[in-house]
Amino acid sequence: METPAGPELSDLEQAVAIVRGRSSSLLGDDLAAIDSNSSTVQAVARAVWVLRRHRANSEDAPTGEELLAVHDQLYESARYRNNGHLEALAAALVGHGLVPDSGAYGGEWWLWWPKKSRGPCVMCGEVRSLTRYAERFGNPYRYLCARCRKQEIADNSAWLDQVTGVVREEGESAESLRRRRFEAIIQSEIAAAESGPRKDVRPTDTEWDGYVDRLVDLLSPLGWSGWDIPDSYDSDWDAEFGPVLFADLNRTDAWFTVEYRPLDCAMTWAPYEDVCGEHPQSISVLDEAIEVAAPLHGDDAVKEIERQAGQLGLLDATRVRIAEGAAVDAVVEFRASQLRNLLVPAMAYRQMDAQALMESIAADPHLRRHFDHIVGLLGCDVFPDAIPDIAAIGIAMWCWRNGTAVEEHHLPGDVLMARVNIAVTQAILPHIDPFEGIDWKAIQHDLTGSGLQLPDGQPVLKLFGTGWTAVKSSVQEQLEEWGRVDMDILGPDTTLRLMTIAGSTSFTSSWWGQGRWRSICTRIVEDAVAGGLALPQPFNFQGAPALIEALQQPHLQSDDVLRWFIDMPDGNAGGPLGLRYHHVTQPIVHTYDPWWAESDIEE
Repeated sequence: METPAGPELSDLEQAVAIVRGRSSSLLGDDLAAIDSNSSTVQAVARAVWVLRRHRANSEDAPTGEELLAVHDQLYESARYRNNGHLEALAAALVGHGLVPDSGAYGGEWWLWWPKKSRGPCVMCGEVRSLTRYAERFGNPYRYLCARCRKQEIADNSAWLDQVTGVVREEGESAESLRRRRFEAIIQSEIAAAESGPRKDVRPTDTEWDGYVDRLVDLLSPLGWSGWDIPDSYDSDWDAEFGPVLFADLNRTDAWFTVEYRPLDCAMTWAPYEDVCGEHPQSISVLDEAIEVAAPLHGDDAVKEIERQAGQLGLLDATRVRIAEGAAVDAVVEFRASQLRNLLVPAMAYRQMDAQALMESIAADPHLRRHFDHIVGLLGCDVFPDAIPDIAAIGIAMWCWRNGTAVEEHHLPGDVLMARVNIAVTQAILPHIDPFEGIDWKAIQHDLTGSGLQLPDGQPVLKLFGTGWTAVKSSVQEQLEEWGRVDMDILGPDTTLRLMTIAGSTSFTSSWWGQGRWRSICTRIVEDAVAGGLALPQPFNFQGAPALIEALQQPHLQSDDVLRWFIDMPDGNAGGPLGLRYHHVTQPIVHTYDPWWAESDIEE
């Protein structure tokens, strides 16, 4: 079958619309001159055309060389890169085993090349799921399968044995060994810094690699919560202050900036500024710079990062309100962008465009009903982030509490119901992975079987008595429906994002398991103490800090403690409030203000 000579009329029409949409008369563009004969339109049209053939997976599929040529032509049209086609071409090239050298495209190719993809592994040559790894420890940028990465880690481990002098102890976990090794490196740097001359010496490549790996380790709680943790960083070195690493972290359209000073064991999180205007729909999730309080060394450093990130709402989905008076066009595009962020993974999974996917969603009664209710109404201000812990809450809410017989057979007392909700959420958590998605069959097995128990050993099925049959069948029905939607319509990534939105509504603002849980507990307890309320036994003797720590596992506390925490039964109408009504449970909401767009309010 012969390859078509070039883009079709529909490809050219789509390209004209894309280029006109990315252009502006304010920048001196002549919009009327943008037609199918424009070189920029031709480059975009070829990208649309070749990607359509690639997704069709037919005999007409483009070769790797053809994909590369179209990619490079589009790359030269610098102002029109950010429409998704360059990224899609890069993903297709990985599938053909074509990956640039580190210095290609000005050394910035990794900005649009996928972090994860599928194609031939550079080490074993097998076509598998791949992850991109940066240049460190003498290795170039490369895409590796999980098996070869495991072997590479083993090789690096042997090298680190020699460099750090730290070897694995009997029974020690890999995480513990890794932290001890980098602790040895950091402590060595601290000791050298305290003696004075170390900051005057520019770090070696190996030392820079160690700093980067330590920073990646420190930021791991954010990585689990969907933030794109880079594997390479901007860096600076000063004879007075020593080495510094910089990065802009992003998740969906939310951003903030990280500065890490390894020799001082210090980190700063700061507001993001879109200086170059590359991300007009970006939201800075910080309003001011924040110094991470604890010294960033030792085994507790990652826990401290997790605590402070949780307090700032960075481990929960980003919520955004639109600024009053914002231009309608900018708001419409912003809403459309969030819908695209949710659906793009499903489009790739189904190999179809947005319109066809939306028609598929609308044709499914179960999905359409939940999609409209969760995305269009309850979660309309929630970014479609992919956060396993919050998705677990979403599944617990929409596959256990809502739409099932659980509410019809409500257990006696909110304390017991809270214990069961926590047990359900805990049972779901192990079956959600940020890359593999949700294991619906495993969740169904754990939620509807006899293994679901409270901490005291009581099987949940016995708590519902004769109502368990109805509960079990209705929960099973919900889980099977969502498993079908995941497999047949949305795919794992979009389903995970949808469940994250489902776990981020007003129904779940006071649920255990969210990233802000510790800060919620802290505020409620501190307000009770300030209001003169006695803490429940035994914490009236142990003190508020002990109670706050205990509430991180509320299901293990006595009924009296939980009842006090939920409703503050000894309080009065104007006094401290418990979990049920305290305003601290309301999520952190950011404002999207497209100040650069023309306002709809007349002067």
